[in-house]
Amino acid sequence: MGGSLSAPSPLIETWAEFAAGSCIILLRIFTRLKLVGFHGLKADDYLIIPAWFSYAGMTAMAHIVGYAQDNGNIPAALRATMSEEEKALRSLGSKCFMTGWYTYIGLIWSLKMNMLFFYKRVVNGLWVERFILPAQLIVGATGTSILLLLGLTCRPFHKLFQVYPDPGPLCTPQSLAFLIPILILNVTTDMMIMAIPLPVLAKMRVSLSRRIGIFILFGATIFIMIAACLRVYFVIALKTGPTAAIWSCREDLVAVFIGNAPIIRPLFSRKLWLGGYKNGSKPTGYQNGSSVELSGKFTTDRSNRRNSRSFYSRDMKTTNVDSDSMERIVDDGKDGDLPTMVIQVRKDVQVDEDVEDNASVGKKVWQQGYRDNFKHP
Repeated sequence: MGGSLSAPSPLIETWAEFAAGSCIILLRIFTRLKLVGFHGLKADDYLIIPAWFSYAGMTAMAHIVGYAQDNGNIPAALRATMSEEEKALRSLGSKCFMTGWYTYIGLIWSLKMNMLFFYKRVVNGLWVERFILPAQLIVGATGTSILLLLGLTCRPFHKLFQVYPDPGPLCTPQSLAFLIPILILNVTTDMMIMAIPLPVLAKMRVSLSRRIGIFILFGATIFIMIAACLRVYFVIALKTGPTAAIWSCREDLVAVFIGNAPIIRPLFSRKLWLGGYKNGSKPTGYQNGSSVELSGKFTTDRSNRRNSRSFYSRDMKTTNVDSDSMERIVDDGKDGDLPTMVIQVRKDVQVDEDVEDNASVGKKVWQQGYRDNFKHP
């Protein structure tokens, strides 16, 4: 969040971006219900609900801070001559600013965890899956540490809402003690999350349009990091609260888009509206030469040991037995498949025949046939 939003146009942009983000979240919920039904929802589908409440709270707090401002960046002479009404308004703005910090962390870190849960479904069975749980632990630990940072840096806590006398550099919502650590943890966790699917995406075989879409998503992730840096820059260097607040809202909107765009994509498939997706349906396997497609319960042994197969991992994953052991994401454009990325795992299979055993079996069969043909009636 930032400081003042005095002009009407920034306020309009703030609420317009919130409306757009809310529509994206609603489309995501509708898509998941259409695909898997209520009983097929997973952890990230429920996590998006508190994320939306955090989004709404942060936008409302940004609106209030826009006219109330906060207790930071006030010249000493002006601070000493402020009326009680002005002090009360600034104190209210500081309270809303701190509330905005908490809701901002709730939104951004919920979206990070949401993306990791989605990755877990998509890369289920691939070697990169081993990085999902450590990444979730890191995201959870960093989010908790930021909440502790916000609550324990200024002591006593109520000095964060004090206007006069000057509460000091640690007791203002725009304190560097908040801005710098949050920026570092935000950017590093974004880079970590973005790096998880890269080894698989590097070997993908997809159409040009799909490749462009993936690059757009990664470019938007980079935009989120740039927006976070710009927000801190405007607060520290330019001390311009309105611009900082706008960049914060832009960052949130793009984060909402990235976190939900892969889930919403099936909504734009004609098959979804024709009733082609059936929750729990399993595509039939087929064999083509040395290539065998396995789906549903006929996936890898590692997946068979897991009973918690989701709709996405069940119907999005294809395992081929073929040459050149490799793992990749491909575009499956065949009728009857989900309009999304399919993960293939290809492994070499070598079959050795025991010549001696085959010879023994053949000899026994020949002897039995000889006796049957020449035995007396």
